Amino acid sequence: MKYWVWLSSVPYIGPVTAHRLLETFENPEAVYRAETEELCKVKGITRRQIKSILDNKSMESVRKIMEDCEKNGISILAQNDLRYPVRAKEPEDSPIVLYYKGCIRNMASTVGIVGARRCTQEDKLRVAELTEKYVYDNTAIISEMAKGIDSYAHTACLKAGGYTVAVLGNGLDICYPSEHKKLMEHIIKTGLVISEYPPGTQPAKFRFPRRNRLISAWSDKLIVVAPGKGSGAFITA
Repeated sequence: MKYWVWLSSVPYIGPVTAHRLLETFENPEAVYRAETEELCKVKGITRRQIKSILDNKSMESVRKIMEDCEKNGISILAQNDLRYPVRAKEPEDSPIVLYYKGCIRNMASTVGIVGARRCTQEDKLRVAELTEKYVYDNTAIISEMAKGIDSYAHTACLKAGGYTVAVLGNGLDICYPSEHKKLMEHIIKTGLVISEYPPGTQPAKFRFPRRNRLISAWSDKLIVVAPGKGSGAFITA
């Protein structure tokens, strides 16, 4: 697992390049041990990326990530794990490593429910009704644990005894927003909380659109409820 974490954290090596490296070398340890001549054969790789791979062989940061995971009860899911959903692997920029808390289930069908942070009572009722309908159809609910529509979808799913997945844009040792700590704890008990970011990663505006692509990738369908202007829900759609 340490080589998967290493490859996912090498500077200038994003998910697309990581996938290309794995297509050439088959596993992260082979990438770690590769020489310049071998790395040059990877499609689309740049000199800066090759230099970054060769210059970042220290495992100290990887050890720190894995220690922090153990300390905070966070597990690591590599993309070669059979539990990694096939639907979530399809985008070329799918993370090669995910951090998670909770239980990973086989999800025959999924629906993403996202929307406005500020919403009406009518919107809340619509979300609850929609969520309950999908739960009764044995469909998993995917959202982002944000204020408003997203948190109502998670809550309605839990109340109906369903399975829900919360996708976060920060490390799982941090609850964001902080007032959703209880909700996060309840999701972890019966559902799943995931992030592509290691422990200690703070929530930041630029990370949320990247988080939204994972909601899209994990969802067979997407329902957008009462989105605000410039809303992240539109990015997800």
